[in-house]
Amino acid sequence: MTETVRIDLSPLVREIEGMGRVLGRAIEEVGSEVGVVRRDIRLTSDELQQLRKEFENYVQQATRTAAVQQSEVRVGNLKSQLDREFGHHSIVRRTSVGLLQAFDIGNVSNTTATSVAEELMIQTPRYWLAPVLVALAAWSHDNEEMAEKSVQEAYSRDKNKTSLFFALVLRRQGRQEAAVRWLRHYLTSLDPAALTREFAIILEATSHDAFGTSGQAVLSEVMDTWREELRSRQEIVESQIQQWAGEIGMHRQILARSAYPTLETLASEWTWIKRQLESASALPEVIDKYEAIREFDSPLPRVLEDLLDDILDRLVTDYDEEELPLRREVVFHEAVVEEAGDLDRARARADLVQEALEETTDVVSLQTSAAIHPETIGVSTQTQRIAIGLGQDDFRTAVGRYCAAYRGEAISTVTYTFGSGHSNYAKTYGFKGCSVRSDTPEETGIDRITQTWMDTLREHIQNISFKNSWYTKPSIIAGAIALLLLLIPAFRVAGVVALIIGAGIVYYRGEQEKKRCAQAVRAVEQVRQQAIDHSISLYRDANAQLVDAMLVYEELDAQESDLLRLIETWPTAKSTIEGAVL
Repeated sequence: MTETVRIDLSPLVREIEGMGRVLGRAIEEVGSEVGVVRRDIRLTSDELQQLRKEFENYVQQATRTAAVQQSEVRVGNLKSQLDREFGHHSIVRRTSVGLLQAFDIGNVSNTTATSVAEELMIQTPRYWLAPVLVALAAWSHDNEEMAEKSVQEAYSRDKNKTSLFFALVLRRQGRQEAAVRWLRHYLTSLDPAALTREFAIILEATSHDAFGTSGQAVLSEVMDTWREELRSRQEIVESQIQQWAGEIGMHRQILARSAYPTLETLASEWTWIKRQLESASALPEVIDKYEAIREFDSPLPRVLEDLLDDILDRLVTDYDEEELPLRREVVFHEAVVEEAGDLDRARARADLVQEALEETTDVVSLQTSAAIHPETIGVSTQTQRIAIGLGQDDFRTAVGRYCAAYRGEAISTVTYTFGSGHSNYAKTYGFKGCSVRSDTPEETGIDRITQTWMDTLREHIQNISFKNSWYTKPSIIAGAIALLLLLIPAFRVAGVVALIIGAGIVYYRGEQEKKRCAQAVRAVEQVRQQAIDHSISLYRDANAQLVDAMLVYEELDAQESDLLRLIETWPTAKSTIEGAVL
């Protein structure tokens, strides 16, 4: 009798059911993860671009902050170095004018004056002003031999400053004829194309009629000849125009990042829009500056001695040529601080100022420096006003050239680029992207944006909609498991059971996936109009901001005529006042 063998398949069935649950979860997770990965790849790309932009902005800001800090430290170190190396000169400088004033009052003995002057002569070798003090002290008690030796020594150290100093001192003492002789001697020894910086004192003195009628006549004749000769050289005239154009450009304002945020984000040509706005913004700033100079009421000294003391003070307190390398470094690092670490703007500012710090320059350029940077060469606002008048033609030409330069690059229309990252909706649904010109009729632009969104969402819905191909992978997996069991004789029944269960699981999961996809499609359809409206709102905002930007640009640009009118009516211009000496 054959014994019936009973096999308990319940453990196997439980295992198969467990496998079915695992299979179901795996199928569900695979489907969802594929969608997540696809979306994450797109979002990651957009986020990386945004992160890169933010990082570049951070690096730029950090670099500028570091540049400012380094320049602040460097300025302090340079000024300390100047004080160590040249600070002793300041004692001599202060003593010179003080000595003259003491002689006026008569409250310092000749012995004391001689003692102080001789001590400074010993302490400051090679400095031109030290023997000048000895000469003054000797002159005060009629020691002609000592005065002569000291004048010769001072002249050998710096003939130009020494000649000018004694011209001013003699004029101060009322010795007009001797002062004019020294002045003529000073002028005839100069090369008008290579003047040293102390010639700025001549500009200051003549703006106040410090040398009297005869001195002014000498200066007028010489300087008119010089100007006529030098302005016949086109390269010199061109240099003045460039300096004036640079002066205008240094008044450009920096456009705030929050001024036109949507336009900045969408307009491909934003850089050009920003540049023309900033360039035109210089015009009202220049008008304000030069109107203030024109209206400045410069108080005149009550007596000639006070005027000449002021001019002498500028001569003797001005730094000497050996200090210039350090002074140029100070100018650059101060410009870095003023421009908040923007090295390009700092170099432009420093280059313009350093034109006035050249060891030698021509008389026309010196007058331009007096007009633009009077504080750098040590002249007053009165002198600046006269120098501006002399540079009227160059200033006028520079305005036209400056405006023509930015107008040549100016644009009034832009292209709005709606990329895959222009909004959160665009990032989420993979906006396909479109471009709209700002001169396109608004309805046409809206239609283009709307159509691109419809195409994008249609494609997105197609991607997330349920597809019968979904059954392929889980069916293969379930069939493979069942087939494996069927191939084993002892598990054929289990294989049939696995096949039935697997088919049921695949069907059940398929229905769940259909519901999930349908729900996802409904969610997209619900936000479709919101996504479209948001992009249209950005489009309209950008258009409105472009209109505002163009109105601001036109208003700024129109002020060229106001600036030209200011230049044309400058009170000290040669066309207004004939016979100016400067």
